[in-house]
Amino acid sequence: MRRPPAHRLDQHRLPAYYSANQTPTSDRKDTVLNVEATGVFCWQLATWDLREAVNKTAQQLPYGVDEFEHAGLSKTWSKVLNIPVPMVAESPVRFECVYHSTLRLPGNPPMGTVDVVIGKVVGVHVDDRVLTNGKIDVRKTQPIARCGYYEYAVIRDTFDMIIPGDPATLFGLEGNVKQHRQHRETAQRAAGDNSIPSS
Repeated sequence: MRRPPAHRLDQHRLPAYYSANQTPTSDRKDTVLNVEATGVFCWQLATWDLREAVNKTAQQLPYGVDEFEHAGLSKTWSKVLNIPVPMVAESPVRFECVYHSTLRLPGNPPMGTVDVVIGKVVGVHVDDRVLTNGKIDVRKTQPIARCGYYEYAVIRDTFDMIIPGDPATLFGLEGNVKQHRQHRETAQRAAGDNSIPSS
């Protein structure tokens, strides 16, 4: 499987976040504690093909058990972060993130309290097999989502809707980062900022 190199995101500050409930014994999840201790983490897209492995990683395991081995997943390593962080090699979309903060939402014990971990994406890995015209094709990735209870959903189809109004406010939504950057630089020059280099 050929994978392109990680793309650094120096100009675009993309957020990433995930949430984790406490354990049945009211302890915080190991992943949350590890992220807060190291200051880095990786996010990977959960897909239909990975659904059984995703479910296995949700199992409550003793500290120190390798969840990759438990779920039968392969490791690949971060390329951009200052320390090596394992990523799921089988996932077609992976983000390398720098930790920003944790939002702790209280709930009814023992599992009701939730940690929402927020990070800044600094590197992106995308398998070229899930790209269509240079954009991630959701129909190819078939992501899954937790709906509640034991129910999950899978996305196999998409449709486009363009937001009405000034087209200038929509640059970037179509996935064209270069066009968005050019529009932003043009607007900055029009505002008198001559420090913007020519594209």
